[in-house]
Amino acid sequence: MKLKDIIKDNDLNVACKGSGNIDIRGISNDSRKVKSGYIFAARKGANVDSNIYISEAVSNGAIAILTDEEGCEKEIRNKNIGVTIIIAQDALKAYAIISRNFFKHPGQKIGIIGVKGTNGKTTTTFLIKSILMNAKNNAGLIGTIDYEIGSRKVGSGNTTPDAYELNGMLSDTVNSGAKYCVMEVSSHSLIQDRVYGVPYDVAVFTNLTRDHLDYHKDMEDYYQAKKKLFSEILFKSDKPRKFAVINNDDFYGKRLIKELKDEPRDYTAFKNRQEGGIGIVTYGMEKDSDIFAQDISYSKDGLKFNVILPSGQERLEISSKLIGSYNVYNILAASGAAYALSIPGNFIAEGVKTLLNVSGRVEKVNTCNAETPLICVDYAHTDDALKRVLSALRNISGGRLISVFGCGGDRDKGKRPLMGKHSTDIADITIITSDNPRSEEPLKIAKEIEIGVENAIFIDFLNVDLQELKNKLKNVRNNHIYTIIKDRSAAIKTALSISTAGDTVLVAGKGHEDYMIIEGNKYHFSDKEEVLKFYENKL
Repeated sequence: MKLKDIIKDNDLNVACKGSGNIDIRGISNDSRKVKSGYIFAARKGANVDSNIYISEAVSNGAIAILTDEEGCEKEIRNKNIGVTIIIAQDALKAYAIISRNFFKHPGQKIGIIGVKGTNGKTTTTFLIKSILMNAKNNAGLIGTIDYEIGSRKVGSGNTTPDAYELNGMLSDTVNSGAKYCVMEVSSHSLIQDRVYGVPYDVAVFTNLTRDHLDYHKDMEDYYQAKKKLFSEILFKSDKPRKFAVINNDDFYGKRLIKELKDEPRDYTAFKNRQEGGIGIVTYGMEKDSDIFAQDISYSKDGLKFNVILPSGQERLEISSKLIGSYNVYNILAASGAAYALSIPGNFIAEGVKTLLNVSGRVEKVNTCNAETPLICVDYAHTDDALKRVLSALRNISGGRLISVFGCGGDRDKGKRPLMGKHSTDIADITIITSDNPRSEEPLKIAKEIEIGVENAIFIDFLNVDLQELKNKLKNVRNNHIYTIIKDRSAAIKTALSISTAGDTVLVAGKGHEDYMIIEGNKYHFSDKEEVLKFYENKL
């Protein structure tokens, strides 16, 4: 594609200095990935000025440089580097736009649903995809677990890929024959403008709780990052019908609804389904939401409840293998998105029923043994997520609830004592362990988790005979006990060793992840595999 066609339709004051008739074969913001005929997208960032890699990019084959640093032009000329220079007011946004143009506006050719929130994004995207597929609408999926394009699955690097990769995936989704793409939208991707210029049809807000405060300076900064999907990205989408689907029971969700309605923009009544403006669809547990739940039944086997669609027009009987009250919210969010897309109610109910589980999201581990406890692996790695999943399991567990979790190193330290408090307050037995300690000492992290413990008794499990330990813990229901076992494999084995049929064991923090990061090295480690190995060795 000609450079002049790639940089057009751009509202970012882009100036091209050099030939616009050169043929571009690709774009990269990583000088190491640049090939012959590429544009190298450089920028002066907060931590790294990638303009210093221009020479390397050119030596690798770059024939054009995108930059927001005007001084680079003089430097490039002084070095006699014969490349076209594209100067943009905002190089990050320009990178997103030229990536979109390079792939010929793939987002215009399919429906795009973005899901934003601290918790529930992954499950909600899988639910939406299942609903669409049941309605005979093939859909791609981009998220934390993997990228699903047609019949191809690729392990994800980031929840939301960089702008060039994202538009490439959207193009592949179009070419696969899909009608929709469902994607998780991370707060990092919004700050870094990875989704700038993506024309969303529906944006979903699940909730906002503490997370990523090692990246965002505080909760207000975190909220404003998430709001950007609705107030900027969705608003600028040129799709004829656009909808914001928002959790009306969440504090920040209520705030978002009010702020969107208060803005001097055209937020229409969603039920009019008219072109232009943004329709707001609210969901929650009560009748003051457009879509709400009634007659909820929880069990180890899943959920049963009714979803009431707007104005009582339709009542959907929901039966799901997913467990926990938070999954009621995820199902409501998916139902709201599907309703906004005019998917008939029977496909919504069937799509929910068809999704049996989501990898690492309260995933039940099948040990093929009726005498084992209910064992769940979950990605919960924030204080609120851990509290939600433990509370849900507490409600359906007839026996003891055993929690195994840790906190990642080099990440938000403020959540550590909060997670310690929630686990020991809710679970009967808590085992604090390692979870991607990175450069930190695992026992130091465990001690910071322990600071939050208020109403639990410490027992050193490692210095007690296993049979004696079992006897001690036999009747600890509601008499909270905790311990620290640094080695995660040993912690999981200990939890399973002391459990019996009727108990519930939660292994939290890693979910679908199959690695452990220790001192800069990445090792294979899977919670699910550890559970299965334990029972295989017992046979």
